[in-house]
Amino acid sequence: MAELRPDERVRQRRLVEPDLAGVRLAGVDFVEAHLEGGDLSEARIDRGGFADALLERVNLANLRARAASLHRVELRGCRMTGLQWAEGTWRDVLVTDARADLCALRYTTLHGVTFRDCVLTEADLVEARLREVRLERCSLERADLRGARFERVELCGCRLDGWRGVERLDGVAMPWPDVVQNAGALASALGVRLLDSD
Repeated sequence: MAELRPDERVRQRRLVEPDLAGVRLAGVDFVEAHLEGGDLSEARIDRGGFADALLERVNLANLRARAASLHRVELRGCRMTGLQWAEGTWRDVLVTDARADLCALRYTTLHGVTFRDCVLTEADLVEARLREVRLERCSLERADLRGARFERVELCGCRLDGWRGVERLDGVAMPWPDVVQNAGALASALGVRLLDSD
């Protein structure tokens, strides 16, 4: 697609297989846009972001965003491995069937966000703020939660194996079977030692 100027607004566009790999998008806003396929891997977003948008099967691997936002956005089947979204805002976002291992959302605020059937192995949520967030059937092994804050967050069908900062889970709700399944990780976080049965 044509080169995007700083602070440009891309409005009401359907972009099929856009090639924006490695492109710097300074202050660019995609509004009411539909991205179908395409490559934004290693792109850089400073400010700007997406609003009222749909991204389907877009490669967002190693994308770096700072002070950018997602508002009323749906991401379906996107590759998000190594995505770094720092000091930004995600509001009313649905992420489904995404491979987002090593995804970093440091110092980002997530409000009204749902992750469903996503691979979030080794996700970095250091100092993130999560409010009314729901994670359903997500792989979250070895996630880093240090300094994260949770308010009305639900974890359903997720495992806590190897989490750092698991003791920070006040503000999180889980179904009882999930609590039982993750009892070892929760006990370890509380400093509880397990005794041998004999």
